[in-house]
Amino acid sequence: MKKIVFNFIFLCIIIFNISFAGCGGCQITNDVKKNEPSSAFINSLPYYGTEIDGLVIASCNKCNFGKYTDRKCSLGIQIGTTVYPVENFNHDHSKAHNHDGICNALRVAYVKGDIKMGKLFPEKIELINIPQ
Repeated sequence: MKKIVFNFIFLCIIIFNISFAGCGGCQITNDVKKNEPSSAFINSLPYYGTEIDGLVIASCNKCNFGKYTDRKCSLGIQIGTTVYPVENFNHDHSKAHNHDGICNALRVAYVKGDIKMGKLFPEKIELINIPQ
């Protein structure tokens, strides 16, 4: 008797799963278009090259990103868990130690450029300010 009840319940579960499983036609595709602008953070290097274009976390390499061997403050960006120093970028060091400066805060930045040899060579870099 127990075996018949068990088999009946098992058969009901199988029939229920098959009837409510769906057709599978609603699968999500993550086809990312590489040239389409996005307001999301860049959290990994693109698979199609080293060119980046989007939002990143930017701050001081020495003060906030832990590059204690650097002799002076310099701007760096974080993509995922990797920090890349920014080449050919001069920041105003008098503003760097303000409450929202790169030495005291993690900033959001729009970056367009290439990552080569572990460094960012920007075409454009803009620290995003709070709306007025």
